[in-house]
Amino acid sequence: MMNNEQHAPVLTIDIGGTKIASAVIEPGGRTLSRARGETPDSPDEAALVDAVERIALQALTQSGANLCDVEAVGVSCAGIINTRDGIVIHSPNVAALRRTPLRTLLAERFGVSVRLSNDASLAALGEWEFGLRRSVQDLVYVTVSTGIGGGIIAGGRLLEGALGAGGEVGHMTVDVNGPACPCGRSGCWEALASGRALAERTVRRLEEGESSIIGELAGGDMANVDAQLVAIAARQGDSLAREMIDVTAFYVGVGLGSLINIFNPSMVVVGGGVTKIGDSLMGPASRIAKERAYVTAVGDVDIRTATLGDDSPLLGAAALVWGLGES
Repeated sequence: MMNNEQHAPVLTIDIGGTKIASAVIEPGGRTLSRARGETPDSPDEAALVDAVERIALQALTQSGANLCDVEAVGVSCAGIINTRDGIVIHSPNVAALRRTPLRTLLAERFGVSVRLSNDASLAALGEWEFGLRRSVQDLVYVTVSTGIGGGIIAGGRLLEGALGAGGEVGHMTVDVNGPACPCGRSGCWEALASGRALAERTVRRLEEGESSIIGELAGGDMANVDAQLVAIAARQGDSLAREMIDVTAFYVGVGLGSLINIFNPSMVVVGGGVTKIGDSLMGPASRIAKERAYVTAVGDVDIRTATLGDDSPLLGAAALVWGLGES
């Protein structure tokens, strides 16, 4: 592996359930440009690749660079990914990704080398490499957003698993009798603690006739109800919104407690859009995690929110290209 200063900038892409983000990042982690757009709501993989290309080229143009100036393209993507073969096996929140050879499709489109991995794993790598500056050697990262994903740094290395699908913590079973999950199973942590789960729980209560300002804030359209809208209502004193956040905090905490038991990390970092709700969610979640974790595992664990925000997976994608976190 070359020394960091010998690397060229990397074009990075983050493909999520609702948005595609791109950035050009130079060695050391400085971001030269950013671009963002919506993830197509279509099962057509060509439409997805077109959108990725358009957004990535916007970032490239804004940076003043072109494809011959970058070392490679680093791609962060939601879902279960066979990193060895560059195939997205299944992405519950991206309809176009079903056994999709995404690395090959993007390499053909851009004409440069592409590295591909799971978004939460790369967020873990990004936080560890550029946020925490490798200050810990054992880290669990969890993103609570549309879905839930995770990444594990163990002994200073990113834990990828046999095919690169390690860290799919969102699909551990929390309640065997729980609600259906987009992955096709039921009772997954994602089905109980994600932003989608929070919104669906809230909408059910509203449709049952619960009194709340949430419907008014949503303009009467239940499709507009999301975690941030519930948070707005909670800050205005809405009792249903507060209850829904409390329920979500409980399930977030239950899952975090299990991860502490399994990995015994020195730090747990929680990122993703749902954490923007703030202390009303993360305070109770942290307390519940420590209450439910086995006493010997929880002693000195530090539970904190991510420092790099939406940049975490993009920075992790650059680190992946540069071979960081592999030793």
